[in-house]
Amino acid sequence: MPMTVVADQGTHLLTTDGTRYAVIERRSNSFYNCHDRTREGIPADDLSRIASILDADDWTDKETAQAAFEKIATRGTELARRML
Repeated sequence: MPMTVVADQGTHLLTTDGTRYAVIERRSNSFYNCHDRTREGIPADDLSRIASILDADDWTDKETAQAAFEKIATRGTELARRML
């Protein structure tokens, strides 16, 4: 199933494969799993490869993923403001 970006803020993306949702990060032209910091990123040139950086536990329902995305995005915005 093709991946779609539902929302993005800063470096974070809320993505879906049509039935499941996950939050990922895009930095330095690569996608990264937000749930496991030890995993290497993949090139950000192909959305279909996003699923390869996500484990079964990283996927969730839309409401849970949306709440996590908003929390992460807010935290990132606050951090950026403090750094200015």
